[in-house]
Parts: sequence; C-alpha cells; structure tokens
Amino acid sequence: MNVQFDPKSAATPSSHKKRVAIVGGGPGGLFTARHLADKAGDACEIVIFEASERPGGKIVTREFPGVGPYEAGVAEIYDYSSRGPDPLRQLIVDELGLGIKHISGGPCVIDRKIILSPDDLAQNFSERTRDEVVAFRTRCAEMLGPDAFYHSVAEVDNAHPWSQISAEALLTREISDETARRYVRAMAHSDVSAPPHQTNGLTFLKNALMDVDGYMDIYSVIGGNEQIVERLVDDLDAELRLNSIVRSVQPLGDGTYALEVDCNGFVETQIFDYVALALPLTALSMIHWRSTLLQETIDRHIAYFDRPGHYLRATLLFERPFWREHIPADWFMLDAFDGCCVYDESARHDFGQLGALAFLIAGNAALSLANVADERIERLCLDALPPQLSQAHDLLLDRRVHRWMASVNALPGGLRTRRRAVNHRPEPRKLPGILMVGDYMFDATLNGVLDSADAATDIILTDILWSRRAPLVESGSTAGAATEATLERFFPADAVADMLRIAFGVEKGASILHIGSASGRMVAALRALGFDAHGLEPDSALHAETAPGLERYNRLGDPTDLPFQDGAFEVLVETGLDRLEPQQGARAIAEFSRVCRRGVLLGAVTTDLPIDLIERHDLLHGVRTLASRWDWSEKLYAAGFSHELMDHRLDEVWKRAVEAGAGAGHWYEDAESVLYCFYQRGEALAGAAASDASPEIPMERIALAAPGAA
Repeated sequence: MNVQFDPKSAATPSSHKKRVAIVGGGPGGLFTARHLADKAGDACEIVIFEASERPGGKIVTREFPGVGPYEAGVAEIYDYSSRGPDPLRQLIVDELGLGIKHISGGPCVIDRKIILSPDDLAQNFSERTRDEVVAFRTRCAEMLGPDAFYHSVAEVDNAHPWSQISAEALLTREISDETARRYVRAMAHSDVSAPPHQTNGLTFLKNALMDVDGYMDIYSVIGGNEQIVERLVDDLDAELRLNSIVRSVQPLGDGTYALEVDCNGFVETQIFDYVALALPLTALSMIHWRSTLLQETIDRHIAYFDRPGHYLRATLLFERPFWREHIPADWFMLDAFDGCCVYDESARHDFGQLGALAFLIAGNAALSLANVADERIERLCLDALPPQLSQAHDLLLDRRVHRWMASVNALPGGLRTRRRAVNHRPEPRKLPGILMVGDYMFDATLNGVLDSADAATDIILTDILWSRRAPLVESGSTAGAATEATLERFFPADAVADMLRIAFGVEKGASILHIGSASGRMVAALRALGFDAHGLEPDSALHAETAPGLERYNRLGDPTDLPFQDGAFEVLVETGLDRLEPQQGARAIAEFSRVCRRGVLLGAVTTDLPIDLIERHDLLHGVRTLASRWDWSEKLYAAGFSHELMDHRLDEVWKRAVEAGAGAGHWYEDAESVLYCFYQRGEALAGAAASDASPEIPMERIALAAPGAA
C-alpha cells in the first residue's frame, strides 16, 4: 500500500501537541527546552521540573559583597570557533547577547618552583625533563590532530590505540622521567577531574591537548557565567517549576508516563508523552522507577557511564593581586592536590585594587576534602603556593568554598563510545518516551550538554513529524516528487555546480552521480552546464517520468548495489538516503564510497529542516528513514568519510546557498548545517559498522588496562 500525506486533511498543530516533561533545570534541561521550542514550535507543551530553588545547576556565579563576582561553579567555557562552527559560543554571544572574555595561562608550580613554560624545566630540573615533556606533547598532537579533536567521531575514538589503556599506564609507558610525568599529570588533572587510573589514555590525551595552540581557546562571560542561565530563563518558551521534586516515573499502558511531583510538600501526578531526564547520574538514583523494565533500563544506563569526577572550588580574596609579578597569566597549575588549576578571578572580573585566586581542586583530592572545614581548606590552599607568594597569608581578606562531588565524569562517553541514539533513548522499543540528557555522554562540558540536548530533541522532533502526517490517504507512488521540485527551487543546477566547485574543485566535464534522481531533471540540467552527469533512481514510478533521450543517463537501480565501476565518478550528489529502509543506509553509503573518488553532497530530507518547510512541501512523503544530518554523519564517518569544508570554503558555500534561497528558514539554517552536508571520501574504519548495535553492558565495572599491561 502506497500512502501520501495530504496537507489539507492534516490536523492542526495544536491538536497534536505533545506534553514533554524535562526533569532537571540545570544547563541540560534549559538547553533541551530551548532546542525543542526552536525545532518543534507550538507542537509541544514543555514543563521543566527543578528540585532546587534556582535553575542553572553547575553554572553558579557568586559575589564578594561590595567587591565583585566570582565563579562558584563552571569555571570556563571552551571555544572551538577557530576550528569550525561552535553552537555554544553562537548561543551565548549571538543569541543571548552576552559579552565574553578569553583567558589564557600555562605556568605550573612543581616542587614549589614556578615553571612559566616547558623550557623552564631544563633550568630548574634537567634538559631530559624538558625534552620528555615536549616529546609527549608532540606525540599527543601526532595521535590526535586539531580536526579530529574538534569532531570527536565515535568510530575514530573507539579505534584509537590509546582508548583501551588507562591514562596511568600510558604515562608510565610514554614518560620515563619522574618530574616530567608529574608535570604532565598536574597540567591535565583539573580538566580530567580524576586521577589517571580512573580514566583512559584517550581522555587524558584530549585534556592534555587543551593547552596546545591550535586546538581550542577558553573564555568566560563578562559579569559572570550565570548570566547564561538568566538569559535562557528570560527567553524560555516553557513552564519552569522550581522546588519541584520528581519522586517517581511510571510508564502507562497508552504509552504515556505518570510523574509524581512533590512541590513544596504538595504531591501531584501529571501525565506526559515524553520524559527527558536532564539529571546527573547520582540524581537518577533518587527517583522511584515504577516499572521493572524502566528500573533495569536506568540501571544499565547509569552503569555504562558511572565514573564520577569531583571538584571543590576555594576562592580566596586578597588585598591586592600580588601573584601577577611572578605569574603573569589568567590561570596556572599547582602540583598540590594531585594537580590543581588556580584562576585569577580578578583578571576576568573587575575587583578594583583587590585580587582573588580560585583553586579548582579535582578528583580524589576534592573528594577527600568534601567534609573538611572551610578553614582547613583555606590553609591548605595558602600553603600550596610557592615561596615567592608567601605573602598570601598576610593579604587574605575572605574566602568562599563550594563543593561539587560527582558533578562531572572521569570517562565521558563511556569506555567505548556509542551512537547518540543508543545513549539518548536507551529503550526505544518499549519505553520510547524516556530520553536522557547529560554532558557525561559527550565530553563533560557545557558544549557537550548542549550537544546532548540537541540529540535528545532530534528524537522527539522525529516522532512529532511522523505523528503530524496523519491522516494518511492511499495514492499512487509519487515518492520523491515533492522533494525533486523543492530541490529545484532551492538548488538550481547552477547553484549546485558552484557549490561542488567550491567544495570539491570540480569543473565542467567532471563526472557527477545523482542518487535519488527521480525523473532526472537535475541530471539533465547539470549535463546542460557541461558536466558528465548521471542519475540513479530506485523508484520505478518516478523513473518512468524520465524525459525521452535521458534514459541512458538516468538509470533505474538499487543504491545499495550501484551498477558502476569503482571510482567511476568524481563526486556524488545524494537526495535519496531518506527513502531507503533504516538498515539499508550503511550499505548504500558504502557503495557511495566505492564509486566516488572525491566526495559526497548529502541532500536527504532530515529533521534539521524547518517543520513548516517539511509540511508545506510534503517532504516526508516516501520517506522511510527520518534522521538528522548528525545521524547521517555517523554512518558517513563509519564508511571513512570526513567533513570537507574545514576552512574558508565553508563560508563561501554558505554564501552561495543563501544566494540560491536555501539559507536560514529554508534548507540550511546556518554554516554548520552546510558543514554536515559536504564530505570527503576516505578509508572505512575497521569494525565501525558494529557500533550501530546497542551492546549489553555487564553491571560490573569495565576494567581499563592496568599499569604495565600495555
């Protein structure tokens, strides 16, 4: 039976509203609400339940009265804009309108000696110490380049030789000089948030590279990071309920979920279609899961990621910033507390003549101090400073201590990184409305939790789009016809040719294959421009509309078994992956890699398109796999493809797309959308296809390779 969506008979959006509960009003919950409102518009009713009296979670800015603000929670935000699109920076700067200040540092205190750069290690210790530190950093850069660092592709990470060895074993193997090893360990410890034996070599590698030029920058919000929360709440298109503790979640027979909520002592039950759990792993254990299957699902999820990292922040206020004449940096490291980052809070916030140092104590050291009195922690911090800063005791005015136990993850993403769909919807068949949101599934940063919220809301949006297609009407097969017409509107052949030229360097005469070519109109137009264009269409009814004389160039065929020789085409334009069954996508992409020499332009209908555009042009008709561009990128990565536009060409292609009428509000929302559509061919990763599966993870903790096991 062939079905077609009839826009005239579709129910109004209001009658299809889905009720979405977001449990947790921290960054993950606020990001999830914002993403969902942006993507689904009025198709959802969103309620955020926050157990405490304030939203924002770990984003906390406090003040020394009459002096100025300091960061009590999230200390810094990572800036990847030098490598490519940075959604978090775009949100903070462009959408929320906040100013930012970049901070820089790098000095380290080892054995009470101030080391301003690795070169100082030779003078204070030995040339061997310096050389081993430099060699290790060089080795790290060789093992993970800036582009790979930026993308953090699951398949690449899982295949990395340092992913299955503990960081402790790695340091023992790679660095023989004891002082060099302590220096490297101290420089990374605050970022890792755990001692090396609790994480793997790849996680340690990524954190070590944060201090290397060309990988990333660091910034904070002028006036305090908590302004991010304030602006998000001001713009919130959702109901935010504070002091509302979700006591239990129960799946109901109709596919909805009953939440028992305690609000200031009054208990009520509310029913929702989706429950997005934007909570730390520890908080998940505080909820009563009123279903054996739901309890087991949550337990498995927790077990996969449960490697807690800890922080304790001690901020000390002084009469003046006396350290700057010895350590001219916004932050520096101490070898005390197994490696501790010290921020000059008065460098990013205006403290007048006063100064403040914030000690970010991490890992087991933070855990050991969790129940220690503030006075004792103050003394330990002062004593950890080098002799050149001994006046700290006399200049101290005030202190603040904030404890963040189990607030981050020592092995974000798990020992083996899984596909986003597996992590964010842990039981898709029997509990499809239970979704997970958390930075622990990515890189344990604000950037990561924004990505997590994006992934979870993609899943909800996909369901909404399918549900809004009802009622269905029987019709003849016209799958792809609407898409072909829409593509002609947004991507006339001359625009496609220009974008292919900018991205891949193809000129007239180049061979181009169009997958999902329907009646071959784009094939004909590209041929008229001088290209050796060919098409392949899997639907016989669509192919039957091919114009006379074009049949030899527009074939009927199967995208998973292309009738062409290896490397037959320079580039491939794809507009048919969405019309394949889900299990066929990976096979088709493998065929794309076989027949093209240069790269692929992804043009499938995805959840990234505006919901009104999809429905106005009936783009879901004939679609069998509705996914995001991010979802397709995972399959392309597995087949060896990587992003083509990692330089100035991205802006050029984006500009051409806008000129063609395919810019914001249409086919591409922004330059990042373009990035996820152009891929260069490479070699497939061994065993990558296996990552589609959702492996059962034993409840026992997975052991990393022990020291000496390498």
